[in-house]
Amino acid sequence: MNSRNRNLYLLAAALLVTACDARVVHNDRSATVRRAWPVAGIQRLAIHEVDGSVTVEAAPMQEITLVAEAHGDLEPKKGAENEGLFETTIDGDTLSVGRHEKREFHFFWDRPQTRIDYTIKVPPSVSLEVKTVNGRIATRGSDAQSAYVTVNGTIDVETSGRNGFSAKTVNGKVRAKFTQAFNGASMKTVNGGVEAFLPQTASFSVDLAQVNGDFEASFPLSIHSHPGSRRVSGDINGGAHELKIVTVNGDIELMRLAEASPRM
Repeated sequence: MNSRNRNLYLLAAALLVTACDARVVHNDRSATVRRAWPVAGIQRLAIHEVDGSVTVEAAPMQEITLVAEAHGDLEPKKGAENEGLFETTIDGDTLSVGRHEKREFHFFWDRPQTRIDYTIKVPPSVSLEVKTVNGRIATRGSDAQSAYVTVNGTIDVETSGRNGFSAKTVNGKVRAKFTQAFNGASMKTVNGGVEAFLPQTASFSVDLAQVNGDFEASFPLSIHSHPGSRRVSGDINGGAHELKIVTVNGDIELMRLAEASPRM
């Protein structure tokens, strides 16, 4: 090894030792934050998170409640709102909760890890916008127009179906159960399956695109296969509302509600 290469090697080793030493100063802690807001005037809930799951339960109630469970490299600020771990603001009729991704440089083995899992209860009429990067999204009982986005995580939605919703993930499954009606939905994933359970009387026009995976439906649909892809289309009970499903690598199930799996 010549002197120049040897010096580069020693420099890299020194950086590695320094980075590893820096890593051990992080404290693995946990914290719980509980909040509540009066329902009056709030019509929309927007949750933007980086690492963490989001669970939203809708039920008749006079306030919106939040429980946030934080774990990892925490630096709580006693006395600060939400202990300084995340933000909550009200702007007009919108309650916003969460953190935004920060663009900071770290060695990949020394990246600070902080996870915040949210459980939120809202009235069914509050519309939802839920976004996270690494985490599962699950909602129950919403009646309002909603949108869900994650990168690495599943999306599991149970809704009355009185209003439509959109769900997008990259690495994860999308599952939707429409308990009373169907007024439109869009579900997309790259690596994961899609399951949709609709009432037998649902009126919808389906547009489905799939590359790799099996397809199963209990509604009468036309299947048009092409090299490297499969498209499914058809109008059910008059085709009043659009159902769009896209997946690249995953199975698709489109079933009548009476045939839905009991797991939710």
